[in-house]
Amino acid sequence: MSSSKSSVKHGDKTSFKPVPPFDLFYQMTYMSAMAAAGLSRSKTFEVAAQSHSTAAEYFEAINTLVDEFRYDYPEACRRIGVQAKSENMRSFLLRFSDALRSGEPMAEFLVREANVQSADYENKYERNLEAMKQWTNAFTSITISVALIVIIQVISSMIYSMDSKVMTMLIGTGVVIAAFGAWIIWRSAPQETMTVKASEGSAEQRRALSLIRMLGPLAFAGAAVLNLAGVPIGWILVMIAALLVPVGVIGFISDKKTTKKDEEFSTFLRSAGSMATSTGTTMKQALTVIDLSSFPTLEPDIVRLSTRLQALVEPEVCWKKFGVESGSKLISEVTDIFYGGIKMGGDPERVGFLCSLFTAKTTQLRAKRRLVASTFAGLSTVMQGVIAGIMVFVLSIVFNFAEVITELMPTGEGANQGQASMNMAMASFSPGELQFLNLITTVMILLLAVIGATATILSDGGFRLKGALYLALTIFISGICFLVVPSLVGGILTM
Repeated sequence: MSSSKSSVKHGDKTSFKPVPPFDLFYQMTYMSAMAAAGLSRSKTFEVAAQSHSTAAEYFEAINTLVDEFRYDYPEACRRIGVQAKSENMRSFLLRFSDALRSGEPMAEFLVREANVQSADYENKYERNLEAMKQWTNAFTSITISVALIVIIQVISSMIYSMDSKVMTMLIGTGVVIAAFGAWIIWRSAPQETMTVKASEGSAEQRRALSLIRMLGPLAFAGAAVLNLAGVPIGWILVMIAALLVPVGVIGFISDKKTTKKDEEFSTFLRSAGSMATSTGTTMKQALTVIDLSSFPTLEPDIVRLSTRLQALVEPEVCWKKFGVESGSKLISEVTDIFYGGIKMGGDPERVGFLCSLFTAKTTQLRAKRRLVASTFAGLSTVMQGVIAGIMVFVLSIVFNFAEVITELMPTGEGANQGQASMNMAMASFSPGELQFLNLITTVMILLLAVIGATATILSDGGFRLKGALYLALTIFISGICFLVVPSLVGGILTM
């Protein structure tokens, strides 16, 4: 890697990327599983540089020092550790250097470090969750404040002359603030990728991707056609929501299955590894013996894996496809460690146990995140209904009063005298101004619906197309408000 080599030669500390706690935890699990195979020191470092984490570049730089500059491994670890940009990586490499210099068994040291990094990852994750929880509460307040901007502007237009430029600027500022709140939620949430690319993932993920590619453009095109035909905005929003629901439902089912697979995968690793070791067979034979009823969600993927292995397909290809087709990024990454450790000659039971600990810790922390995200999703959906209802309610009052005043205003020669006697801006509302108020209210409701759905899926962190369900719900609620609230306001004013 050119950047790493450059950092070794010129001492450029900025070429190394920061290593998140999850990546270092993954790297320690990867290395401890490989070291369990009894690999030599040089082979362990060579394999460590081939992992998929951001920490791999540090080990590539260490290999460069050893191979090209004739450093020994303890000194190479110390030199790279001093240059490390991440505090956690610097601390680990310096400790690793001391352990190598003292002659401590590398496998034992890496297992112990994996436990240390597990605790560090858990602490960091829970701190991020607490921050995200606070920001989701703040986002609720921000959204309500932004909605009040529109409501106050619409109400004030009944008393004072309406300045469309000032109103547009205020509403634009409100949208930016709401979007900033969603961005803050994304930044405060734990940074992790839970699913693989939808085009390569499970059947549900691929189906959801195909549907969004078909129904997404259809929803926009249908909305444009209905708008040109003069269909009320409420029915247009209901139509868009109806087209987005199938994508969201399939995405939600896919995400739920992926979560369940992650939970079952930890048990599967222990069972498969233990079966292979206790019976003295290969993993190919162990998969045909273990009871799959303990893994109901993961069972079809395991059966597919076993069938491919029995058909003499290349094992590496079989395991890689197993990880990707599960739809879970976690399963895909841990499968590489599990198969790689066994391929290197490691004890299946020990390798499976180490991988199982990593999987279990990750799924347990993600369960806490889903609890926070589900609470926020419910609150955000209800809040969108309340905001949309109030905004449409106020807009309907303005339209009804404008209509009443128009009917009561004198016409002909007495019009100017009547206008002079009424010191209210509503009496001078033009159709264009009323249309402008209707436009900004509609746009604001839709933007808040989109921002709310985006914030919800960002806090959840799961399958992104699941966000279509949240968006469909908020748009549907907004559409119902447009259809129902004006009639209620008309009925109240008539009474």
